[in-house]
Amino acid sequence: MRILFHGPGTSSYLPEIRLPSTSGLGHPATENLIGLRATHNLTSNRGNLIHGEAPSRILECDRRRSAFANLGALHRQFGDRIGEVLSQRFDLLVLSAANFISVTKELIRLRDALNAIGDSVPFIVLGAGLQGQPELSQMHPSVQEVLDIYNRRALIFAVRGYETEAWLHKNGFANARALGCPSMFVFPSSIMSLSHKTLVMKGEQADVMTAGYLTVKGGRNYNRGVKLAKALKDMRSSYVFQDEFFAYEGLLKKKGSFNDATCRADRDLLNEFLSRETGVSVNMQNYYYFSETSAWRQAALAHDVYIGDRFHGGIAALQAGRPGIFLCHDNRVAEMTDFYSLPRLTTDELLSEGVVNVIASRLNADTIKRLKETYLKRLVDFKNVMSKHNLRVLVPTPDLKI
Repeated sequence: MRILFHGPGTSSYLPEIRLPSTSGLGHPATENLIGLRATHNLTSNRGNLIHGEAPSRILECDRRRSAFANLGALHRQFGDRIGEVLSQRFDLLVLSAANFISVTKELIRLRDALNAIGDSVPFIVLGAGLQGQPELSQMHPSVQEVLDIYNRRALIFAVRGYETEAWLHKNGFANARALGCPSMFVFPSSIMSLSHKTLVMKGEQADVMTAGYLTVKGGRNYNRGVKLAKALKDMRSSYVFQDEFFAYEGLLKKKGSFNDATCRADRDLLNEFLSRETGVSVNMQNYYYFSETSAWRQAALAHDVYIGDRFHGGIAALQAGRPGIFLCHDNRVAEMTDFYSLPRLTTDELLSEGVVNVIASRLNADTIKRLKETYLKRLVDFKNVMSKHNLRVLVPTPDLKI
């Protein structure tokens, strides 16, 4: 099967020329943080790399004749011919979605592309999610139309959890089905290898990978970042950037502020800067920024646990076989953690209870067992739904071993 995957599966510049056997370019090597702005714009949220690549990793297809692309960009190139062009080259479109069901989003380009494609190529939707508690009537017309297209025409309209499913059903989109985020199904053996034993032995010496909002005064979610810094100040921790460092004026252009070869920013420079900005003694061991997922997983492998405010940062750790505790402040993270029985709490709770106590209470034999049991059910359900439409999920279903 030839599949076109719509979504940010890579952080590469896609070529605008129409020549066979061409591929996109990565960002140029950089020695400072500002050099990452262009590659960040390619995918925006770094978590998009984790969930965007997932469908292509798990679905069987003719890999030499399948591809990543953006339907809006293809529509601009081919116009009304897009349906004919795609039907000659692909058997299926896979649309990897995220939290677009929101009053803050618009999907004009995607809507126009889907309308132009019509019924020329069948498609499925994976991972769609709700943000907040919006009223359908308050959403941009393009979002309402895309939801209607998904509901009427998608072979599979998969959403990430039961809250999104219930909201869609209530609003008349009855074909939506909760199947979770595909990123959880890429490396099932890693999920099933999760253990709390190393953490128990290490206690305060555990190496923590974290993510959140360590930013400057007045920055987005600044207070949450300060609380995260306070909670982790006595732990060995490494921080994974999203885009908050773009607010670090004065540091962005400093030569040596980022080492592109190791995906790490200057630790001493940032510890000093963030200690001053937050009023907390920040002493991170590493500051990471990732433009591809394998490096992310390898870095996670060097840590014992993830505790952070970014959901897909935690998924990267789970994919590497490291347990995660998710800091939850909205329904997006709550829905996804509940769907897989992943442990979650607020940053306030992390600060008041202490990291070691949180690890002991949220990651123990019982919680790990429940997580694995829930996960296997979700994986089997996902594979069964795919198989009904002749889509084979490549990953095996592991045995439950506690």
